[in-house]
Amino acid sequence: MLRELRIENFALIDQLEITLEPGFIAFTGETGAGKSIIIDALNAALGERVSADTIREGAENARVEGVFDLSDSPDLPALREAGLETEDGTLVLSRTIAPGRSYYRLNGQATSLALLRSAGERLADIHGQHEHQTLIHEESHLRFLDTYGSARHLELVEEYRAAYGELAETRRARERIAMDERTRAQRLDLLRFQVQEIDEAGLSPDEDGELAAERERLMHVEKLRSGVAEAYAALEGGTEEGSGSLQALQGASQTLAELAEIDAALAPSAEGLRGATYDLEEASRALRDYLDNLEADPARIEQVEARLNLIAGLKRKYGDSARSILDYRDEAAAEIDHLEGAEQSAEELEQRIRQLAGQAGALAQDLSAARRKLAERLAGHVEKELRPLGMDKAHFEVEIEADADEDGLPDAQGRRWAADATGVDRVRFMLSANLGEPLRPLSNVASGGELSRLMLVFKSICSRGAEIPTIVFDEVDANIGGRTAHAVAEKLVAVSKYAQVLCVTHLAQIARLADRQISVEKVEREGRTIITARQLTDAERIDELTRMLGDTEAPRTAREHAQEMLKEAAAERERIRASA
Repeated sequence: MLRELRIENFALIDQLEITLEPGFIAFTGETGAGKSIIIDALNAALGERVSADTIREGAENARVEGVFDLSDSPDLPALREAGLETEDGTLVLSRTIAPGRSYYRLNGQATSLALLRSAGERLADIHGQHEHQTLIHEESHLRFLDTYGSARHLELVEEYRAAYGELAETRRARERIAMDERTRAQRLDLLRFQVQEIDEAGLSPDEDGELAAERERLMHVEKLRSGVAEAYAALEGGTEEGSGSLQALQGASQTLAELAEIDAALAPSAEGLRGATYDLEEASRALRDYLDNLEADPARIEQVEARLNLIAGLKRKYGDSARSILDYRDEAAAEIDHLEGAEQSAEELEQRIRQLAGQAGALAQDLSAARRKLAERLAGHVEKELRPLGMDKAHFEVEIEADADEDGLPDAQGRRWAADATGVDRVRFMLSANLGEPLRPLSNVASGGELSRLMLVFKSICSRGAEIPTIVFDEVDANIGGRTAHAVAEKLVAVSKYAQVLCVTHLAQIARLADRQISVEKVEREGRTIITARQLTDAERIDELTRMLGDTEAPRTAREHAQEMLKEAAAERERIRASA
């Protein structure tokens, strides 16, 4: 529901902040006081188009902001998909209107007009002088019809939706594998050649690194031989200068071992020398074996070079290393298996699609039949509810049609119908508002006041009609009075049991049943006209209701009437909501 509306420099509004509560709230004031300007500002916050002409004279820009409490409201998928979350169940829609463009924010984050509007459509429904009206959008008529149905009807809607969803997903799976035969054959030929080329190379995962190291060794045999021989001689001796370091270390180790028998303090040093001696002896043997096996091999160098060249060619095609080449080979082999089985998989999916299409088609026909019965009941109920609202001659019908489509869902007779996730039905509400007029679509024949009264009826008779948390009626009292006004007021109270209701009204019969009343006035300050709005106390409400009754010849009687109206209102609201 709408908690706060903040408006700056919008038309005749300088700065205005309105705090709102649940229930039924009436906006009242003299004709031309600016009530509809406040609704215009809310429309702008919800994403409706506005021009720079709305910027107050002398201001650089206008700003409107709506603060919504969503703690008891439906989730907003569009916001989740955009990565926006509500903060403690609060969502703030704000818009800055400047010459040439507007700036939009959701919870302080910059956003697009499309996302702001998508959120706004789920937050508030405004009926009256503006385009933000659900009833003139025929895509909403099917939803209204379904929400009028019983729990079993809603279960049937969900059963069909689930079946159609599974069918759509299976069709997408078929499309993903449905290559044409030539393309698949070409891809298979390429993959088979690549796998064969890699297999014939006979690679091992680390072969390229091992060959590179071997090539380096073979190309520097003489340098290796000379250096290793010099190291071996230093260890073992064999030079004219004397014995090698290994022999000297062995002698020192033996001497220290004998001395350690005399003084145990030398034992650790003796042990350390003994270990060093063993390490040098092992190193000496390894150097000797290396020299014995080291020999120049020109033929092997050529083999290594050829092998590395082969691997380099494969790297240019398939990967940066022997291991990645082999990984590519495994992926290609897996794709071959997939493509070879694609024909069989496609046939299996086709069979599954035919099965699911039959199931979805049967459910669609059941749902369509249920909707046609429901449409008759809804039409009668709407006409009955419209009579006390000043539309006693209105005739209302629900038109249901379906479009033939050779790729659509089948029915029991083998015919096929265009379908989507809602079914095969196109639903349109038709109205003849006056006696003798033909039935026409709502958008062609209904005035703002008639649309508002129709919406009142729908919101009061559809059990799930409060999917939108805030509903605004701007001209619901157009051209009505007396008994009709009282009936409209009762409907507004009934709807406010499920949603917050804001109503702009000139009629005391309607305003008296509001939970709260906000007075809108034009005042002059510093030589300029501005619009103000404030919530009235009970005493102030009596004054305002007296003014609205308009009995200037008997003001005392009018005031007493206003007092009585307000005194009885609380009990009436309770009675109406209890029966809603």
